[in-house]
Amino acid sequence: MSGLYIHIPYCTQKCIYCDFFSIATRKSKKEYLQALAKEMQNRKSYLSNPIRTLYFGGGTPTNLDFEEMEFVFDSLKSSFDLTKCEEITMEANPEHLNADYLDFLRRKGVNRLSIGVQSFRDEDLKILCRRHDSQQAITAFQEARKAGFENISIDLMFNLPNQDTKAWEENLKKAIELAPEHISCYSLTIEEGTILDKLVKKGKLSLPDEDEMLRQFDLTMQVLKQEGYEHYEVSNYCKPDMYSRHNTSYWKGEEYLGLGASAHSFNCKSRSWNPANIETYIRNITLKIESESETLSIEDRYNEYIMLSLRTAKGIEREHIAKHFPQFLPHYDKQLRKVSDLLPQRWHLVNQIAVELML
Repeated sequence: MSGLYIHIPYCTQKCIYCDFFSIATRKSKKEYLQALAKEMQNRKSYLSNPIRTLYFGGGTPTNLDFEEMEFVFDSLKSSFDLTKCEEITMEANPEHLNADYLDFLRRKGVNRLSIGVQSFRDEDLKILCRRHDSQQAITAFQEARKAGFENISIDLMFNLPNQDTKAWEENLKKAIELAPEHISCYSLTIEEGTILDKLVKKGKLSLPDEDEMLRQFDLTMQVLKQEGYEHYEVSNYCKPDMYSRHNTSYWKGEEYLGLGASAHSFNCKSRSWNPANIETYIRNITLKIESESETLSIEDRYNEYIMLSLRTAKGIEREHIAKHFPQFLPHYDKQLRKVSDLLPQRWHLVNQIAVELML
């Protein structure tokens, strides 16, 4: 299975925690989309398997208007065979999801939405500099249902400033009331150089301590399990068989092609990436300058398999190591015995266990 990722970097405003490549402007949008279409043509032979998943991320893909989004879909269809594509996901912000736009996305073949709710508490949303309020988030979800979307994921964040376990539990309950097929729950982290990082360093904001963060994480697992959600990856929960096919392909080490500024691609042996700059990206595509790339050593591929697999409920398969990395099997078996006591708590100790098992 192959995945195709499209990066739309445009946002109306920058959230304080975001360290993804995104820009709060419409500058060069037309030129960017034209470069994106050229890159589709330039790299249409990169994937060796049929495209089974298509994912629009950002930034905010739904920042594109009807005409702009139509152009992107037309460009995709002229460059790639999407007839075997099973899942087309669109990341969206609640303020963009009105009835007309949702109907348009359905007609374009989008069959999965990932809505950036983040919180159902208005005080949280104001701190995070989100443009929607809690009622807009609920309305957007309801409008998506009316439009016929049967596979909806919502993003929530815990470990927020001024958030305790009770407040987080209220957030989870409001999400459960909507009954989405998928919920992603991320712990807010401080990324260097973000607005949040600067506010914390100035003492204007603070996050809960680690014990409180772990209590909220444990509560998430407990509450969502009771409601029939499978905890299939560290931050992701789904109703039976409603996991994200696209993201799961990343964790399984399958090939994918990323298009757009800052997008990464992987063909199982090497990784390539585009510059995280609009002007440089447009120039490189226009001049047909190839993306930067690195060839992964066998040690790199083994370490990636360990790290990514530990993030999933399926975990590490010894048979996979024996087949693909037989020279490292003795190391794996030896180190596994060392961490056996930690495995019951592996959701808490992913990084610690990974360090022991990696080369």
